[in-house]
Amino acid sequence: MMRGVGSRAPCTVGAAGTTGFIIGRIMLHRLVVLGPALLAGVLSAGAHAQSGDTLSSCLQRLRAQAPAQGVSVADFDRYTQNVTLLESTVRAAKSQPEHRDTWWEYLAKTVDQERVDDGSKVLAEQAAELARIEQAYGVEEHALVAIFGIETNYGRQLGKTPVLDAWVTRACTESNRLWAANVYAAIKLLRDDVVQPEQFVGSWSGAFGMTQFIPTSFYELAADGDGDGRIDLYGSLPDALASSANHLRKRGVRWTSGVPPVVEVRLPEALAARLPASPAEATLGDDRRTLAQWVQAGVRAADGAALAGSAKEAQAYLFAPAGRDGPVFLATRNFDAILHYNRSPRYALAVSLLVNRLSGGSGLTTPWPTDDPGLSRAEIRELQQRLLDRGHDVGVADGIPGARTREAIEAEQARLGLPVDGRPGMKALQALRRAGA
Repeated sequence: MMRGVGSRAPCTVGAAGTTGFIIGRIMLHRLVVLGPALLAGVLSAGAHAQSGDTLSSCLQRLRAQAPAQGVSVADFDRYTQNVTLLESTVRAAKSQPEHRDTWWEYLAKTVDQERVDDGSKVLAEQAAELARIEQAYGVEEHALVAIFGIETNYGRQLGKTPVLDAWVTRACTESNRLWAANVYAAIKLLRDDVVQPEQFVGSWSGAFGMTQFIPTSFYELAADGDGDGRIDLYGSLPDALASSANHLRKRGVRWTSGVPPVVEVRLPEALAARLPASPAEATLGDDRRTLAQWVQAGVRAADGAALAGSAKEAQAYLFAPAGRDGPVFLATRNFDAILHYNRSPRYALAVSLLVNRLSGGSGLTTPWPTDDPGLSRAEIRELQQRLLDRGHDVGVADGIPGARTREAIEAEQARLGLPVDGRPGMKALQALRRAGA
């Protein structure tokens, strides 16, 4: 069992719903399907939630709509009396790592050998539970473990941000008016004793538990994986994995067993010419064909071999994250299902590639179009240690390159006569290795 906290509290899960999906237009981050009455109330409550709002005026608007959303005024006041606007959440919303890093930087540290090895251990240790969940929900164990690994590093990084505060902050400072729904759902989780106030922490964005659910999705899709009649996404790995399986099975584009999320491919010249040349231009295509039809069009596996597998009738479309000169993929409906779990294409590709690695596949065949590849977490730790050895205060060598690490890299780049960009890439690491630190 991965590390978790909190009590085991009873709860009831509501009915699941579905949403539509249009290729190229990614859904809002993990939003629950809202009925007309609830949607109208939430839109009204959040209509004026702009960044210039004060906390008190925003809370007054949210409070006015609370009864219509199933939360009494007394409960609203009780659980919001000590909430604060979180500057850390505001900053993070403006600079998410999936958007700040290049594709190769993000994936190098997210889908590294360390995460593959740790995921293989989870597969072995949780084999019986995973087999039972796969049989019940029709979602492969590798997909569930990959989500677990990318979301919280297999339960090691659950987050420290108060979840209710995060959602109040987002509802009061972002233009997305639907975040208010999660304020009310978070209050219900506290009111219903699903979570305890001191336990209810998660990511900067308000996701919580070992596989990072948001409050609205909990009431729609969380599942009792261990069969004890309660759902605990902090303390029960079977509950967390079953909940993710239920999400993939029921939300939006539903998971199809036996179909890989992505397949790295090599395109014939005519198809490749349709893709942008710039590595800064990602292509998420809208031309859906079966895998068999792509084979007929001359598409082959990335190593030049014929596309293998038994899912030839599965629909897929071209996905070129960095233009025609980088890795190109056929993305299937299971890639879409992952996008419904988290709307970031980079996140979805990270999960997909980790699924492939945990299933016994190798890494990417085609290199990224850069002369400065990204670093694994082990390499980032080495870089940070070398910076520490050279007298820079970068904190702990933890494999997470924060502002101090980037500032130290800039200082060393300037000292060594290199272009100054602060990037924790291979060039910076190799320069420090040559410098003997």
